[in-house]
Amino acid sequence: MSDSVMEKKRIQSLDLVKVVAMLMVLMLHVNVLKQWSSTGFSKMCYALPGIAIPLFFMTSGYLMADKKVSREYILRKIWGIIRFSFIISVIVYGVRSAFHDDVVFPFPFCFLQLYDLGVFWYFGAMILVYAFLPLLQRVINSQRYFVPVLVGLVVLCNLAFIACHWGFEAPNPRQFIRLYYWFLYFLMGAYIRRNPACIDKIRLWWIVPAALLFLVFYYMGFVTTGIEHYFGALPCMVYAFVTFGALVRLPIYDSKVLGRLSATFLPVYAFHWLFLQECFSHDPFYTINYSLHCIPATVIDYLIVTVVMLAFGLIVMRIPYADRIFRI
Repeated sequence: MSDSVMEKKRIQSLDLVKVVAMLMVLMLHVNVLKQWSSTGFSKMCYALPGIAIPLFFMTSGYLMADKKVSREYILRKIWGIIRFSFIISVIVYGVRSAFHDDVVFPFPFCFLQLYDLGVFWYFGAMILVYAFLPLLQRVINSQRYFVPVLVGLVVLCNLAFIACHWGFEAPNPRQFIRLYYWFLYFLMGAYIRRNPACIDKIRLWWIVPAALLFLVFYYMGFVTTGIEHYFGALPCMVYAFVTFGALVRLPIYDSKVLGRLSATFLPVYAFHWLFLQECFSHDPFYTINYSLHCIPATVIDYLIVTVVMLAFGLIVMRIPYADRIFRI
């Protein structure tokens, strides 16, 4: 198989990982907004997509594992995040101001998980990851220290998770500074890229037992706050590793549908919380009865959000020059 074919395969499989993670984010936030994450079937719909953010950081690590980076490259990527976040802040501020008083301009507070673009903490964390990229690549390129550092982070993150049982982190932690988690999953993705043999035996159906293991562990309620506190737990790491490994090794070639869906990631991520706030959290517009805690309500709400946001993303990306805005 030629190098060009291998590269195309790599990109397409990562597109699939991004699409799956994006759909998980929508499911997670529908449950967060509706406050159904502690009720029956909805608790499962809240827990299972909990690996979305780890998958994003693993994707970044996988991409960066063999990339030669310079100071100029790092500054360009950080500037891309800042520029993109500022533009989206202007749009969101304009929309929110039209319907609400006392709206705060989201930028740069969005990086600190504050105000109407609090979900942009992810980009704040990525700025820090890029800032530490030279150090991370030195670890990745070290045959002597890569595995010990990765194992050390696994141990550290499990200790952090255990400590959360006694309130180590606040009930709603500032996600962007939890670098011990983000470095772990970043390096985990890089390890898979550098050692593809570690996922050779993983099959797609393995995701089911890995997800069930994580779900049972979550239902045990060792930590009773949000799903974000479980990123450091070993069952979460196994679930993320198996899911990423199973998806990234799939033989996908030149899928136009997958490529288009992957391109909607940034517009969907940028505006899905605004949609949930303005169009989905108020009865009766685009919502199921708020008090209806049952399977159909959860599923229908999620389907509505997913269809609307994917259609929005596909339409936005057909606008001239939109790709220049939604590019980091």
